[in-house]
Amino acid sequence: MNEHYNDEQQHMKTKQEITSLIGEINKIDLSYVKPNENKVYLLLVCVGHIDGSPQMQKALLDKMEGYIGHITSDWFRNEYPEMQPVTVIKFKEEPDELILQLLSKCIPWFNDYGIDLRFQLNDDYFRITVSER
Repeated sequence: MNEHYNDEQQHMKTKQEITSLIGEINKIDLSYVKPNENKVYLLLVCVGHIDGSPQMQKALLDKMEGYIGHITSDWFRNEYPEMQPVTVIKFKEEPDELILQLLSKCIPWFNDYGIDLRFQLNDDYFRITVSER
């Protein structure tokens, strides 16, 4: 019984650690409008090193799915009619290679919903390229 408790405690700690790195899974971190571009930006802010663990990958995908759900909602379409949504995943530190590989596969997923997916390290945008290994 004590061993089971320790596993649950470890799981909770991992969830807390993930939340401290990518924020609440079901919340939009930051959004703003650039009327001159006719775009609404939604930022997903990652603080610290984003490792390639399965828990981190799942949490990041879950959070990204929440962004898609928000952007495709009736509320969003009514609030920002005719505006192009842009999701920016912003990193403070370079993420693990597995995360970059995962994110490269998410670009078409977002594009299917008409959402431009961009990546930023500190204040610089970057593109994810897949090597031909």
